[in-house]
Amino acid sequence: MQIASLRREENNFDFLRFVAASAVVLGHCYWLLGSGEVEPVRLLTGSLDTADIAVNLFFVMSGFLIAASWHNSRNALDFAVKRALRIFPALIASVLLTVLIVGPLSTGLPLRDYLFHEQTLRYLANMALVTEFHLPGVFTANPFPHTVNGSVWTLPYETLMYALLMALGLLNLFGRAAVVGLVLTLMLVHFQVAPALGMDSDILSKTTRLGMFFFSGVALYLYRRHIPWNGGIALALLALTVLTAGTERWPFVHVLTLPYLTIYLAHARLGCLSRFGKYGDFSYGIYIYSFPLQQLLVYWLGATVPIGVFMLLSLTLAIALAALSWHLLESPALRLKRWLQGRRVESSAGVGTLP
Repeated sequence: MQIASLRREENNFDFLRFVAASAVVLGHCYWLLGSGEVEPVRLLTGSLDTADIAVNLFFVMSGFLIAASWHNSRNALDFAVKRALRIFPALIASVLLTVLIVGPLSTGLPLRDYLFHEQTLRYLANMALVTEFHLPGVFTANPFPHTVNGSVWTLPYETLMYALLMALGLLNLFGRAAVVGLVLTLMLVHFQVAPALGMDSDILSKTTRLGMFFFSGVALYLYRRHIPWNGGIALALLALTVLTAGTERWPFVHVLTLPYLTIYLAHARLGCLSRFGKYGDFSYGIYIYSFPLQQLLVYWLGATVPIGVFMLLSLTLAIALAALSWHLLESPALRLKRWLQGRRVESSAGVGTLP
């Protein structure tokens, strides 16, 4: 198998993004209900749950595709505008929906006190990628209290990765050796240096963890024509992942295996999956809207709702809202992005511009 094109209709990225976003929703169900039941995937891996692995997968795909976006951008401003048009329309809508609808439906405060509370105003900073989880009096009695949208924490890190990639490009360091060196450095800090020095920093841990997966995706993009992509390697890496699950080696093995498996699956010939996104890419909307909806469901239905029912309701409502967001906000923004991009095609490589 060769990776010759990144055109949407010739890969499975839309399908994988949808699966990853849905996995985040389903993974969150366990601890939002507070049943005390260990999430099955965490029970298997011993460290990461379904949502964690889905986020890692997102960052691998993002690294691969954003590297292509940088190569297909006319300049840094063009690149930054395209990224902003993808992130901010749905993010702003999610924050306003949460503040103006979810909050008033669930707060224990009088409406006027809620709307003009300092914490409500602080929550609006999420629109500028300043993470704030709390709204006054909202979800205080839920099993996972106070946190209104626990998914927004990844967005500043995603944006940081875009900025780092752009910095590499502007400094003329966006090459294979530099990117592989960066991945190895992040792995060294994450697995060796930080633990040895007792650097118990949540920000450092998340930056190195997500950076490893993002820049592994970037590296795979840069080496895409030199790496053998075949099912035998994919099966061997999958077997290694399963065999080391639950051991102290698994987190390291996960970093080594997930990127290849992700990009292999994204380009494997799997029937009609390449046409999965013909009605829209709902993955970002599912991710950004689902958590407040799930918390609201728990607030209304109580924590005793069967987890299967909760999963079905959560995913159905998240997909419905994401579809509205796609057609009303995200797709129009992407059309503007395409207009700005000019549909430039990478001539000699035969790699199409990103959708």
